[in-house]
Amino acid sequence: MRNKFILPLALLIFGFFGCNAQNSSSDSNSATRTEISVDELKKLIDSKDSNLVILDVRTAEELTGELGAIPGIIHIPVLDLDRRAGELDKYKDKEIKIICRSGNRSGKACTLLNEKGFKTVNVAGGMKAFRKIEPKE
Repeated sequence: MRNKFILPLALLIFGFFGCNAQNSSSDSNSATRTEISVDELKKLIDSKDSNLVILDVRTAEELTGELGAIPGIIHIPVLDLDRRAGELDKYKDKEIKIICRSGNRSGKACTLLNEKGFKTVNVAGGMKAFRKIEPKE
């Protein structure tokens, strides 16, 4: 019986602590977005939004693997992110969309960057989900 509650509890905890984006709005009633769908990301890419910043936290090998990479991304592997976060300082005024293979490492990257004052949004489902709507280029 106890096992039925472990996964929902873990998801609730991760959702609360995993990727809490900082809200740049001065309106205290506006909701903080912590996640974006791959469909929403695709629309932003297609709109050629000049404010779009996508950080891919997978390994270099994964970028050239079967899922490929989204053109124009910034690449910093999650294992290097703590020491290389300064490379992202010029994007502190923007919301950084963070993607990995499935959404796990990007959630960790959100937490790390949020603690350093960045505004982040996790891409739900990662590149696995993105490739279902957007074939590898």
